[in-house]
Amino acid sequence: MSAKQVGWKERISYGISDTASNLIFQMISIYLMYFYTDVYGLSAGAVATLFLITRVLDAFADPVMGIIIDKTNSKWGKSRPYFLWLGIPFAVIAMLTFLTPDFGDTGKLVYAYITYTLLGLVYSGINIPITSILPSLTSNPQERTELASVRMFLALVGMMVVSIGTLPIVNALGGGNQQ
Repeated sequence: MSAKQVGWKERISYGISDTASNLIFQMISIYLMYFYTDVYGLSAGAVATLFLITRVLDAFADPVMGIIIDKTNSKWGKSRPYFLWLGIPFAVIAMLTFLTPDFGDTGKLVYAYITYTLLGLVYSGINIPITSILPSLTSNPQERTELASVRMFLALVGMMVVSIGTLPIVNALGGGNQQ
């Protein structure tokens, strides 16, 4: 661990990691229930069960990801490989989560389970390493607090972009078709 101070370029880079993750996480938090029920046509009860099952699975996936990070020894360190290698799969799975293939009622539900579960697992695979890399960036507790603050501020930027921009973008690109 270095005694030198973490520069603003690194602080912003670290913070932007959560901006990017929040572009997808907030889409899930704010719009996925609406999307699954009103756009994709799944029943509210089926979606609620889907959310419950995937959150229970996530409760086990997060500690497992922590164990995987602890056991990782690579030339990129313990945490960095995961958010480097999982960024593109995360984006692809997020896109697939919001597609609306016509598989019939059962097929749609299976598709939603697969894509949403994979999205949650890959989200854990990116965000737990982003958090766990913080002690590697600096040994100074004050700097860690500042880095975490920059990260949380930029996470809010991602949240605001989704909150303010999603529906206008869907309307502009979809031409009235929410799918």
